Amino acid sequence: MPITQRTVHTTTVVHIDDVFTHRNRKDFSSAVKIFKESTSKHLIVDLRDAIYVDSAAVGLLALTSQQLTAEERMLSLVGPQGTVKTILEMANLDRMIPVFPTEEAAAEARAA
Repeated sequence: MPITQRTVHTTTVVHIDDVFTHRNRKDFSSAVKIFKESTSKHLIVDLRDAIYVDSAAVGLLALTSQQLTAEERMLSLVGPQGTVKTILEMANLDRMIPVFPTEEAAAEARAA
């Protein structure tokens, strides 16, 4: 499964493995829905193992960021590399959503 989810304290981590595209957007949306129904305040999208994101994924991340901001919750991205990092930077998504090298760094920065 390319998208998995786990919760640690008040943080939910969604791990994207391989590709994040139009094809698996429903899996991501389901993970976000579960997060929204929880008491967690911080959603981390772990992109360390992602090798490609398409425009649908970029749009979904931007929309999720806006929704969570409106709910006074936080969204962070972790570890985008290579093509994924380039695509996110070209879309200026790194200006909308904070990007961190590790889950621990994201959790620490957002807890402050």
